[in-house]
Amino acid sequence: MMVRLTLTEYRTTMKYISHGTKFNTIENHVNAPLFKRVFDCDCGANATLTITAVGLYRLFLNGKELNKSLFAPTLSNPDQVVFADTYDLSGKLNKTNNVLCVLLGNGFANCNDYNIWYNDTAPYRAAPKFALALQVDGKTVVETDEKFVVTGSAITFDDFRCGEHYDARLEIADVFTGASVEGFEPVTVVEPPKGKVVPNNTQPIVAGEPKKAVKIVKTKTGYLYDFGVNDVGVCKLSLLTVESGQQVDMYFGEVLDGDNGIDYRNISFTQTNPEYNQHDVYVCKRGEQTYMPSFTWHGFRYCEVRGLTDEQATSDAVTFVSTRTDLPQTCKFTCDNDTVNKLVELTLQSDKSNFVYYPYDCPHREKNGWTADAALSAEQMLYSFDAKQSLQQWLLQIRNAQTPGGVLPGIIPTAGWGFEWGNGPAWDSVLVELPFELYRFYGDEKIVFDNAEAISKYFAYIATRLNDDGLVNIGLGDWVQTYTKWEGDFETPVEITDSLTMLDLAAKTITMFGAVGLPTESIVDFAEKLTLNFRKKYIRNGKLTTKTQTALAMALQTGVLAPEEDALVYDDLLKLIHEQSDHFRVGVVGYKYLFETLVAHGDQDLCFNLITQKSFPSYGYWVEQGATTLWESFEEYYRDEQGKLMRKDGIPRLPSFNHHFWGGVLTWFYKYIGWIDVVDSDTIEITPTVIDGVNSASMTYSRNGKSVAVSWKRNEKMLQIVITVEGFNCVFFDEDGGAVPLGNGTATICQTIRR
Repeated sequence: MMVRLTLTEYRTTMKYISHGTKFNTIENHVNAPLFKRVFDCDCGANATLTITAVGLYRLFLNGKELNKSLFAPTLSNPDQVVFADTYDLSGKLNKTNNVLCVLLGNGFANCNDYNIWYNDTAPYRAAPKFALALQVDGKTVVETDEKFVVTGSAITFDDFRCGEHYDARLEIADVFTGASVEGFEPVTVVEPPKGKVVPNNTQPIVAGEPKKAVKIVKTKTGYLYDFGVNDVGVCKLSLLTVESGQQVDMYFGEVLDGDNGIDYRNISFTQTNPEYNQHDVYVCKRGEQTYMPSFTWHGFRYCEVRGLTDEQATSDAVTFVSTRTDLPQTCKFTCDNDTVNKLVELTLQSDKSNFVYYPYDCPHREKNGWTADAALSAEQMLYSFDAKQSLQQWLLQIRNAQTPGGVLPGIIPTAGWGFEWGNGPAWDSVLVELPFELYRFYGDEKIVFDNAEAISKYFAYIATRLNDDGLVNIGLGDWVQTYTKWEGDFETPVEITDSLTMLDLAAKTITMFGAVGLPTESIVDFAEKLTLNFRKKYIRNGKLTTKTQTALAMALQTGVLAPEEDALVYDDLLKLIHEQSDHFRVGVVGYKYLFETLVAHGDQDLCFNLITQKSFPSYGYWVEQGATTLWESFEEYYRDEQGKLMRKDGIPRLPSFNHHFWGGVLTWFYKYIGWIDVVDSDTIEITPTVIDGVNSASMTYSRNGKSVAVSWKRNEKMLQIVITVEGFNCVFFDEDGGAVPLGNGTATICQTIRR
């Protein structure tokens, strides 16, 4: 009798099977393979099935789907790590004629991108394959071997970026329940992946309830379904009386090209072949039918449907189904300022629609795990959601992507792209920012220990990349800065943003390592030398020689200034803001430093105005333009005579209209309007901050079985505050700056407003 396999044994002993050596490409479509195994079982008390796939899988037993997540398993580079899912099948097996089926999709292991990110030439690229083992009472009763058979499914093409094609006429009747294997053929035993097999603890991808379009408009080529909100998911097709062979094409996008349907200018990776641009194809069988894609998802507000008759084009025929990670929300916030409430809504929508297993970059054209995006959003996402499991699993992939020399790519997982361009300290900061924020919010020391070696290796690598001035000048800088023509056209030298970013990361690493007893001497020494080198080059007569909002704000926040220099540098920062007619002129590297700097110096009203004002550039401008998610960059727009969206700077390309890396503004709202500052997993600080334009707010924050709720309103010169605490060490700072501990229960406080 075999004992239950460990994952290590599973990796070394189990066979991987495939349909063959041909794999799906845009030029040559290959049907998604459907595998089948019919078996008898003595029906023991305990039954467990473990499965892993290079690609994506759907798992069926006796006609019922077992998947606990859509798009399983977690996307990964299979040369580095492969995730395994385990299912409890106790009580679900028959004595005879159990029908086990596995449908495979291409996923990350075989995807097309016109070789932009090297996926087309990935060393692991092949037809999808999988391995599984079913054990009953410790005995292996089914495993992937030559007893399985395979056939092509009704999915004739699938790619998680490009879309899915499905021909319902190819469906096999009763395939998931019947014992027949007619038309199936032998499987091919193939080489296992090189990556280590690990348990998949990532939070699952779930499907939302179908939603109807808010508007349906007939176009020149079909029908445009407007679902009202930019989101991530698929369209579910539901048709009643249909003739065999009718083809329905669904195209997805964020923006409309006037009266010409979807505008694809901001979905750039498939510009060379728009037919593979978020395009699902369904060929009908006769009679009533429904269809929802298995192995693709899209970022969109609009779906243009071609091939429906006038009678078929109803609100029930095409509905929207969200597909995203199931992240429990830990924070609720509202106030009496409509712009703020709308920006909270936009940010949360962007977070959720850009989180499928890990936080990524735009759900339409990329779905890439850009490291800077996650680093910038780590704090606000962990305020808002319980994302620990998913982020820890992604950190495993981040560590595996790091080279022995300490280098990180700009996207993770990657097929090899991002080591030469697309990285650098502001991007690589994810390796420190994620553990730092996870430890802050959860207090789990294992998070720090798991990542300590990789962090130390990264600092050692950066030490080898210092230039002749002893500073850091590699990679990308203050990306998508306002008032620039393209994303990389920033004004602040990379040497400044890189060096100051490394000082910020050093401070956080010293805090983390010190808290768990890890040595910090080498990081302290690194930071001290980098500070001296920066001051030698960039500080003259108590001021920063480079005058940009980003450079000044970062200098004020990262400890390179002497106390007596602070006021001089801050005065220069205020002058720049006023010269910009009180608007920000920063990119994603600088904006969070800018906002924090203004509040730290008592200019919260100015900061609030920068964020919420309706004039360009600001977050309030996005709200005025009807945004339903955060945009990639701050551009000024108008519509031409045909209703087409145009940039006022004349650049034809549009950015993504669903990004999360500007979402740090949410943390600002939580701390300075909701008043809840999460110091660590046990401690909350509440500091009343009065801002013109907000007269009341309420916020609740819950984590680890503890919660705190703050509700306040102001009346003339008084603040009326109600605070309810359960489990947290909560400290309230009164009008004189005194720290008042609050125990469990509810406290009502009246405080004089002092400005």
